[in-house]
Amino acid sequence: MTRRWVVALAAGWLLMGCGGGGSLPNGDGPGPSPGGDVGLPGDKDPNDNNPDDTASKTLWPLTTGSVWVYDIQDPVHGNFQKRVTVQGPREVPGAPAGTTGVLVHSRQDRVATGILYEEYSWQLEQSNGLVVRLREEDHRDGVQVRTTTWSPSTVKSLSRAPGSLPWSFTSAVQELTVMGDGSQEDSDPTYTWRVLEVNATVQTRAGTFTNAVKVRRDKLNDAGEVKEGKERTYWLVPGVGKVREEGERTEDLATYDVKK
Repeated sequence: MTRRWVVALAAGWLLMGCGGGGSLPNGDGPGPSPGGDVGLPGDKDPNDNNPDDTASKTLWPLTTGSVWVYDIQDPVHGNFQKRVTVQGPREVPGAPAGTTGVLVHSRQDRVATGILYEEYSWQLEQSNGLVVRLREEDHRDGVQVRTTTWSPSTVKSLSRAPGSLPWSFTSAVQELTVMGDGSQEDSDPTYTWRVLEVNATVQTRAGTFTNAVKVRRDKLNDAGEVKEGKERTYWLVPGVGKVREEGERTEDLATYDVKK
């Protein structure tokens, strides 16, 4: 068994435990580090008498009806806006019966190319502080052109900041893409997530935030090196979510309405 698949399987045991407990480890892999388990805060408190306050704390709110509008600068598709709406818990198509995620809809009117691009993403916040994607569907001008699934579920973001720095996490998955014509593509991407800074200040059109968590996501090649042009940096704010993204393109928060 190759090292790559050993990492993938190890990550799978962690990521598939949607109701499991524990913190994420400090270090660049899914296993515990020699220094101990000093990662993200652990499980949500089941005895929390104020569950509505969760939305004010999480770095990635998934409350039904929440809306974010971003100004996009894309080197291929030009400048346009993206509107993201949380539609709420839904069963995941193609998954075993009873499998649910939070459906998030994204609409992008790509002015330069004249394309209306829509994305439907089934996401789930895990008790270990990760947010994962279960399934994603891409539509162009109302026609579904691609469906992507992962094994295990792929990391989308963080919902909580680590207790201490440095912190990093490596995720290796199998990715299956089914195109609109029925053709399929398989890949096995590996990503490294790192928290670079907490309480960072970032300016956006929606305002200046002084409590952002700055996160870097790198896509790795087979040699374990960062792929050039595949780096992304995110600024996440408790109770607001992603306020800025830089890398393959720039996303800047223009307006938001996060529901409790």
